[in-house]
Amino acid sequence: MTIKLRFTAQIKDAAGVGIDILELPKNENLQSILKRLTERYGENFRRILYDDKGIYNNSNLIVVNQVQVYYNENDILNDGDELTLLSPVSGG
Repeated sequence: MTIKLRFTAQIKDAAGVGIDILELPKNENLQSILKRLTERYGENFRRILYDDKGIYNNSNLIVVNQVQVYYNENDILNDGDELTLLSPVSGG
């Protein structure tokens, strides 16, 4: 299956792209996909999504097809879905 990826703020910087396409096995779950993304985009990307113990950083928002979802719900994604990761923005 193919999903479209969108990244914002720090996540976009760590990935080096704002938009990408990911090929996956059919019916892959959200947690598995996020782990794949850390392998694909590297350590800086992983540090934004997970703490040192591997626990997901809930200050990042996950959106699938323009609807917010939650890491612990571990939804199954389908061919053609769009996964957006939004990291918190700070500054003044």
